[in-house]
Amino acid sequence: MTRAANEDTATQAMPMHLFRGAAERRHADRLKAQLEVVEISLLEQLSFASKVADAPARYLAEAGGKRVRPMLTLLTSELGDGPGELVRRAAIAVELTHLASLYHDDVMDDAHLRRGVPAAQTVWSNSVAILAGDLLFARASSLVAGMGEEAILLQARTFERLCLGQLHETVGPEPGDDAMAHYLQVLADKTSALISTDAWMGVMFSGGPAVYADAVTEYGERIGVAFQLIDDVIDLSPKASQT
Repeated sequence: MTRAANEDTATQAMPMHLFRGAAERRHADRLKAQLEVVEISLLEQLSFASKVADAPARYLAEAGGKRVRPMLTLLTSELGDGPGELVRRAAIAVELTHLASLYHDDVMDDAHLRRGVPAAQTVWSNSVAILAGDLLFARASSLVAGMGEEAILLQARTFERLCLGQLHETVGPEPGDDAMAHYLQVLADKTSALISTDAWMGVMFSGGPAVYADAVTEYGERIGVAFQLIDDVIDLSPKASQT
């Protein structure tokens, strides 16, 4: 990606027109600059010496995306000392984890498009797409490995919840289960798990108070469910060509 492309990705995550006052815009500019640094490092983490690994591993990141999750990590770090090296490292790890889950989701959903481009498994194969996702999970875990035992445990638990959410969605509720409760738990595991982790890492790796970490974790759990509800409604809505 070029610098202009990195800036465009940062602009999607931090739309500057929302910030009216001079102080707000300076603050937003600083976070946007931090996101550009994260974007460059993210693409470096997606680089592999093997050509058969490099192209599929970079594919979805280079297709774009809003980078909401790393931006949330940067934002919650403002409750502490702001974005530092560990915060940026956490932001990269959470985006790698998110990207990895997209490869797997598209295979399971038999999706044809992702971020406006053909889904990875339609370009290569199901096996290559799954392995590309696995590579990204491995890179994310490598980053987190140097961030302490608590971060390692949280990364493992987050990955577990992502898998459980996808599994429960695939299998569906058991006889006698509350269908709505099952659905909301799927949303929480598939989406809220990672968003709450993003928020927690921003506070904890910026030296913020633990009480703030608890608060933003709860925020992440709630906003993740809301985000996925909206996404599901959009998926169920008639397309423009059908109306």
